[in-house]
Amino acid sequence: MRILTPTLVATLPLLAACSSTDEAPAAPVAPLAPPAPPAPAADAPLPPELAALIEHGRAELATGRTAEAEALFTRVAAADGNALRSHMWVLRAWMEQGRGNDVLDALDTLNHAGARGPDLDYLYGMAFARRAEGLVADGVSDASVEMNFIDASTLLKTAVELDPVRYRDAWLPLARAAWFTQELETARWASQEAVTRLPEDGEAWLARARIAMSEFVNAEGGEPGGAEAEDALARALESFQKGLELLGPAEGERAAKVARAATELGNAYLWRQRGADASAAYARAITAAPASFDYGQAFQLLAGAPKDPERPSGFRATLELAREALVGANRLQGAEAGVLLWWLGWARFNDGAWVECEQAFQEGLALAPEYTNSWFYIGLARHYAKDSAGAVTAMRTGWAADPTSMVTTVASAGGSQRAFEGLLGWCASQEPPRNLDAAFLAEMLTEAQPEEPRHWNNLGLFLRDEGERVEYAALKKEAPEPEAAWLADLYQRSYRAYQRALELTPEDPQVINDTALMLHYHLDGDLAEVEATYHRALARLDELLQASDLTEEDRARFEQTKSDIGVNLKALLEPEADTSATPAAAPGSAAPGSAGGEGQ
Repeated sequence: MRILTPTLVATLPLLAACSSTDEAPAAPVAPLAPPAPPAPAADAPLPPELAALIEHGRAELATGRTAEAEALFTRVAAADGNALRSHMWVLRAWMEQGRGNDVLDALDTLNHAGARGPDLDYLYGMAFARRAEGLVADGVSDASVEMNFIDASTLLKTAVELDPVRYRDAWLPLARAAWFTQELETARWASQEAVTRLPEDGEAWLARARIAMSEFVNAEGGEPGGAEAEDALARALESFQKGLELLGPAEGERAAKVARAATELGNAYLWRQRGADASAAYARAITAAPASFDYGQAFQLLAGAPKDPERPSGFRATLELAREALVGANRLQGAEAGVLLWWLGWARFNDGAWVECEQAFQEGLALAPEYTNSWFYIGLARHYAKDSAGAVTAMRTGWAADPTSMVTTVASAGGSQRAFEGLLGWCASQEPPRNLDAAFLAEMLTEAQPEEPRHWNNLGLFLRDEGERVEYAALKKEAPEPEAAWLADLYQRSYRAYQRALELTPEDPQVINDTALMLHYHLDGDLAEVEATYHRALARLDELLQASDLTEEDRARFEQTKSDIGVNLKALLEPEADTSATPAAAPGSAAPGSAGGEGQ
């Protein structure tokens, strides 16, 4: 379809008049309105007043006032006959409004109509760059990301080489696109141009920093500590610092950018073991966005960095700095700060600062009560601080709030699990023994490590011990008779625990004995079966005691078990000999010290 231009429309009456010689020409009809002016020639300069409006619009665009910028660009485009050289800025405003698909549709239409030139290259390149960065932000990692960055780099490079001033806002997208595709020479050139032409643009300085870090890593791999590597690292540090300075306070959407840049600055410092500088940078990152900081990674990285006696350094010092900064800014509030306080509590726990550890955890729980496993560390801190009764209270508080979280924490406690078992031992060592508290802790261990027979045996032991203690106190008239249903439930739970221990270690004579005595004394089991089980345990003990490599500790343990079984057999076979016989079993019989430990 041919498009009628204003010039062609104006000539139609003349052509019609010349088409016939038989009739007199018709009188001309006065037009209702003057014809529209022709589109300006491609090489005609834009009138100064329109050029000034475009510059005004670009300034508005740079400050995020996209609606105002679009209004100015639309006004210029209308006055310029919607020529590409002016209408292109309307499309540029659309990009900043997130209308990427609309821009590409418009560009495709122009392209199909035969439009060509650097303006189109610039617009396509900017659109591809924005789409690629959007895909990265959405977590897309397929080939489409690289393809978009490659196209953006190619087109934007062509545009800026032709007119570096007109397309000055393309330098930064070009630098990022070239960096992504590891065209580091182009990326470095573009980033330098970006900071030169836009020296107050913090994002441009951060792009320069990241590109310099890539150059540093490459140079460091070739010649560690060489001049090329040191130059790149110096540029990176300078650029990160400048970018962070320009970004200013971490507020709103800027917070994530500040946090990321400050983290990268900390990582850069650690390449040269500047631990105190890294701590300061990480503290700034945490202050900007406490919930998104990778505390675990920072702990690992700072663990190998040298401490500075003159300046705060190390993991805990980093978190203390961040907390102070948030307090100073009146921002130590909400669940985000609760994340920092949890890690600060953990860091203080790691340093053995028991009172300060609980303070941080309690402060964090006030802001984010969902971090219930804080109670595990509060409990251990109290235990270490000689407040074991308070420790048990803390463990029960955490369990009441979120059993799953507490079990998960116990399972991953590593060396801290020894202290947890020490608390269990403290419960057992009290007078009277706090058997139900010990059983509660042992049950947590069975859920955390269900394949460990020692925990099941201890659970059975403490439940059984509590039942026998209560029965004995009632027999001596020191306490009322226990409720029958309560006592039966206690012994049933104990027996099930022993059964599970026996399933896991079917040849352990101690566990065999403990399981048999439950049937013997507390559950009215088949006496013939009970006797056979005792003899089975004795036979196994005889095997074990003949071993030449038996440790003294195991020998003593097995001989004690053999003596216990002798007592139990006598009580089974000669019940009339001593009606007050009590079950014989070594305390903590699954392993030495399992019911004890380092109770405070």
